[in-house]
This record gives sequence, C-alpha cells and structure tokens, in this order.
Amino acid sequence: MKERIRELALSLGFNRLVVASPAPMPEALDTYSAWLERGFSADMEYLKRDPQRRVTPSMTFAPARSILIVSVNYYNSPPPPPENMVWGRVAGYAVGLDYHNVLRAKLRDLFALIEKEVGHPLSRRAVTDDAALFEQALAARHGLGFVGKHTLIIGPKLSGSYNLIGELFLDLDLEPDEPYVGTCGDCFRCGTACPTGAIVPATEGSGYVVDANACLSYLTIENKGGIAPAMRAGLGDWVFGCDICQDVCPYNSKPVASPWPEFKPERGAGHYLDLLGLFDAVSEEEFRARFLNSPLRRPKLRGLRRNALVVLGNKLRGGKVELAYLRHRLAAYLESEEDEMLLEHAAWALCQGRDKPVALVERFLPRIKSTGLRQAVVGYLEGE
Repeated sequence: MKERIRELALSLGFNRLVVASPAPMPEALDTYSAWLERGFSADMEYLKRDPQRRVTPSMTFAPARSILIVSVNYYNSPPPPPENMVWGRVAGYAVGLDYHNVLRAKLRDLFALIEKEVGHPLSRRAVTDDAALFEQALAARHGLGFVGKHTLIIGPKLSGSYNLIGELFLDLDLEPDEPYVGTCGDCFRCGTACPTGAIVPATEGSGYVVDANACLSYLTIENKGGIAPAMRAGLGDWVFGCDICQDVCPYNSKPVASPWPEFKPERGAGHYLDLLGLFDAVSEEEFRARFLNSPLRRPKLRGLRRNALVVLGNKLRGGKVELAYLRHRLAAYLESEEDEMLLEHAAWALCQGRDKPVALVERFLPRIKSTGLRQAVVGYLEGE
C-alpha cells in the first residue's frame, strides 16, 4: 500500500513522498527552543506560542496514524530583467499562484486516490505551512531530505531545495520511513553569500540556523514595521523574498523546472515587479484584486511599497535609475502619503543618489511626527 501511494503521488506531479510517524519529536524541541531564546523569530509572536505543539505532530490531527510528506519542485528559470521597467525581483516560490492553495488542492486529489485505493472512508487533514508544526524537523526525521546549512530541506539525488512541502495526515497505518543521510560538508556558500549575515551557527548541535531579524524573506514579507537602515543595502533588487542562499547552493546547480502550470510565472506576478507602478493611485482593494491568489498579497500594499522604496534607493545609489525620473514618478504619491514609516523610507531612497532633493523631502517632512523618524530623515539630508 505504501508503494502504491507513492506511485499515486508521483502520478500527480509530486517529486517525492515519504511516510512519517505522528510520534513526538523531543530532539527537535531543544533546537526550536534555543532558536526562540536567541530572539531569532523576530516579532513573529505566533512562532513562540506552544513550542511543544510544534514538535508533537499528533496534536495537529489527533486521529492520524501516519503522515504523508510530499514535496514538489517550484523552480522556473528567471528570464532576463525587463529593459523598459524599473523592476524588483520576486522569490521563485512566489512567481506563480499561492502555493498554499495549490498544494492543498493537490493533497485533496491525492487523498481521493488513496481513499479509492483502500476502498473505505478515511479521515485526513492536509497541511502546508499553515499549522503549528515543525515541518522541517519532521521531513528530515523521515527521509524527505536533509537539512542544509541554509536550514532548507535538500532532497536526495541532487533534487536540491527548490521544493515546497506539504503533509497529509491520515488514519491509516503505514510503516514510517527512515532519515536520509546527506551533508553540506565544508561548504558554506549560502552563509557567505547572504548579504545580511542571517545564517549563523546553532547553539544546539553542529548545524546552522537563520536569524529572521536579518533574513530578507522575513524583512520583506512577515515584517510589519520599517526595515532598519543598516539592512537596506542588503535587499539589493529583492522586493519580495530572496533566493540567494539557494541560488548559490551546489545542490541546486541543475534545477528542474516545476511540473505544475500553477507555479509558472505567467499564472502569477512573475519574476519581476514594476516598482513604480506600486505608487500609482492604487487602493488596497485594487491591490488585492491585482494579486489575487498570489503570495505577494502577504505584506499588503504598505509592505510592498516599503520594500519597493528600499530597492529604488539601492538602484539610485547604483546608478540604475535617475533621480529626476524617480522624483517625477513619485511626486503624486509623496504629496498624498500620510504613513510616516513610508515617508521615512521614501526620504532614505531619494537621498541615496549624489544629489539630495532637499526641497522635495522638506515638503513632506512636517508629516513625519515621530521624533526618531524625523531625526533619521534629517540625517539622510545631511549625509549621515
């Protein structure tokens, strides 16, 4: 039955399936707790609630006797950047449709095939990054792959880490799979390439962990506040998420294109986002409609505008966009924006060129009431 289920999963386009036990993962609790104690979850308070639940899979779905863990490749080779657009890069997992919806639908399809195969009704719960479950530890314990130094699961036979993971909890007895043995060896390309140094040694064991406070994916997606000035240059061109640690990984040297059309760039936002288009007269409702079924809705319009301002500042500093053009395109937006955080980010961006638009910034400076933000903007104008 287990092998038949694996065949059914592969027939749907999943590239790998392993069977996991719902038994507790006490060895993972120390790792997770140490990560929390170092403050590496940033302001994601939901990650701090009930760590015991995250390492006890049965608490996710009590009737489960087995857990099917599946992975699917989402990689699509990025085309050359558009020449007629001031663009920002989008992380590969987000160029198509929202993986939560896609994976849940595929898991429902898999469940229907399994139920037909066993010949009687089953209870189930489908999960994909939407439950209090330490998915990485569970996947590693049962051989989906091994945990790379970038903390992502690296699959066997050079299947790499450009994979999304989902779980199907079933009240069906199946023999759990054993761990897969793999290693990064002495390689630390991911950590060396990370522009903000987010990959650091763990205090438990010999592995590595990611400090969310410095991770571009956190800063551009989950972060609800401003991006610290010291981190802004590290964003480079990334307006949503980041793929740097995966792009440099030797296990990803020969990525295979995703088998599912839902993850193709033409179905979603694509690899590049028009930064200046985010500052046209767009309401939150229009934004949600534009990015319907896209992961790019996660930071909301405010968050994407914040990210875009940082990327625009980086482009201005690098000579990839002219100040006069940038001022012209942002003029209407700057006249109407009341969000102090966004105005501070806009001032920072405009001051990244050699010539500082003092008069323009001073026009919206009175709208920034926060003493700290006002002082920061004055510092940008004075060249600090």
